[in-house]
Parts: sequence; structure tokens; C-alpha cells
Amino acid sequence: MTGQHRSTPLRQLLSRWEILFFLAVDILLGLQVFFFNSNIQSLAGIHAAVAVLAWFESFVADHAYAMAPVILLPLIYLLCCPNKPTWGRHCLDGLGIYIIFRMVIQLIGLNILVFDSLTSRFLLISQLLLFLPYSLLVWGWIYWRLDTFARDRNHPLFSLDCEGEKPRPIDYFVASFSSVFSASISAIKGNSARARILILGHGFLIYDVMGLTLSRAVALVQSR
Repeated sequence: MTGQHRSTPLRQLLSRWEILFFLAVDILLGLQVFFFNSNIQSLAGIHAAVAVLAWFESFVADHAYAMAPVILLPLIYLLCCPNKPTWGRHCLDGLGIYIIFRMVIQLIGLNILVFDSLTSRFLLISQLLLFLPYSLLVWGWIYWRLDTFARDRNHPLFSLDCEGEKPRPIDYFVASFSSVFSASISAIKGNSARARILILGHGFLIYDVMGLTLSRAVALVQSR
């Protein structure tokens, strides 16, 4: 009986994994902005696309005091609230759209920075190292959210290599992270053309990030 009581808080915490996921993603996003603005001096005098990226990141950093409560307070409330309110699902989906938007912006920014010879080496490396786990977490959530929505209507979008018939949330994240260690995304397969296009987009992002990392590593070696 005592063991059951001890496991109850842990079970409740695991049932709120999605909230913990958003908190982790928000931390990674905050670190990206912090490291970018710490090295923003290297972008002084840069114009065109790089200047737009620098302005956007500075804008996010300057307004972090306003954005943080908007993101963190609902998450903390949902984490502590014994019963999930009706607006909780809409709130989490809204945050999901926001982190996807930020992921797209970050990907565009990384591709811009790699072609800028004046950009600090540490800036791009730090952004790449933080962006990779961030994007893999986001893709895991995308797979889970879309497939959960589709399974509720008896039309699953994806087939996963998992133990049971119904995939657990962790299975989607394992499928996302396994894409880094294989030549193809084989842990998850699309059951429709739209699902396969989504997986193709995930693969493009991974290859792009790997290509950027390799090109920066080659540049660092050649500069010695």
C-alpha cells in the first residue's frame, strides 16, 4: 500500500509529460537566444538577411520578460493542477504551434549564418548544438500529436516499431531521435502521402543540420 502511495505522485508526473516537454523545449529555446545575444557583437555592421535575424533574436531577448510569464505560468498551473482544465489542450497546442514557428525561424537563421564569414565560430556551433535536440524533441511531439488526433478517428497516420499495438508517447520521440543515427528514418513510417511528406520534411531538416555541422567543422580545421 505504501509503495502504491509513493508511486502515485510519479504516475501523476508522468501523466503530465507533455507539460515537462514544453518546459524542456522552452529552456533550450532560451539558451539559444542567450548564446546568440552573447555573441551578437560579431554581427555588428552586418546587413541584409543576417541583420534581420539579429534583429529578431534581439527582439525576442528584449521581450523575454513579457513572454516568459505567458508561457511558463500556464505550464506551471497545468503541472500543479490536479484536474486538467478544458482550456489545457488548446493552450498546449498553441504552444506547439509557437515552438514549430521558432524551429523554422532557427533553421533559416542557421542556414544564413553558415554563409556569413564574419559570424563567430562559437555562435554557430552553439546554435547547432542546441538546435539539434530542440528540433528532435519538437518533431517527436509533432508525430505524437498528429497521430493521437488521427487515432482518435481510427485513421492512424504513422506505423512505429514499438512493443504494443498503440504507441506510447516515448515511442514517437525515440523514432525522432533515431533519425540521427541511421541513414533513413526507419523507426516510423507514414500510412498516407501526407504522413510520408511530413517524414520527408523531418529527414530534410536532419540532413541540413548535419551538413551545416560538417561544413563548420571543416572550416574550423582549415582555419588552423
